[in-house]
Amino acid sequence: MTSTKINNVSSTIIFNCYEGFYLASKNNQDKVKLHEEINQKYNKNNLLEIAKKISYCIHTEILNISSHSFEPYGESASLLIQADLSLYNSATLHLKESHITFHTYIEDILEDFIVVRLEFHISSCSEANVFDSISILFNSKYSLSPDIATIDYLRRGAKYGHDKNDIIHDTHDISDTNFNGKYDIYKTSPSINTKNVVAIIKKNLLIDKLKNINNFLSDAHILDYRDFLIKSYTENI
Repeated sequence: MTSTKINNVSSTIIFNCYEGFYLASKNNQDKVKLHEEINQKYNKNNLLEIAKKISYCIHTEILNISSHSFEPYGESASLLIQADLSLYNSATLHLKESHITFHTYIEDILEDFIVVRLEFHISSCSEANVFDSISILFNSKYSLSPDIATIDYLRRGAKYGHDKNDIIHDTHDISDTNFNGKYDIYKTSPSINTKNVVAIIKKNLLIDKLKNINNFLSDAHILDYRDFLIKSYTENI
């Protein structure tokens, strides 16, 4: 294997998803039940499995994992990764450190909903398409079902093919997949190196999802919650 070029590129996806959990009352029994429900989805082990799958998907090798769990809620982890050069016939050297991190946060401004925010920060110096990680984050195998998600893409430096005129761009037309028709997609692309996508669960699917757990919730109540998500976490689409 011979080294043919050095790239200083880093491609980054910043993924934030928000999911609401209905809190029936403020008593300790309901709070404990809600904590168990949140932890079932957003526990450290589940999120680490997602992070490891992403690392494999974008052709990187995990060098080190550091994680911490907070009480009563909150998970954080950092994975130091490097490009897996063994995948390429002709090696590419990368100068930019890469990593995958995730953090969870809790928002309780609403009277009867706890909103969990999960942030994944995926910075890759490999030649793989970093957009490939998005499908993993929405994979039902890991039980994540965001009510709303924002995806920010940043690319610094450049990926090259055979010569200086062969510039490789990460691409993914998220509006084509539409996450199996479950989300309304809004997209802005200020430049080829900067993109933003907002995915909002369709109204009927959010109603079905929340009523499946709490069948006494009204459609209007659920849609008020959906409007809160849009006003709080997007630019009022």
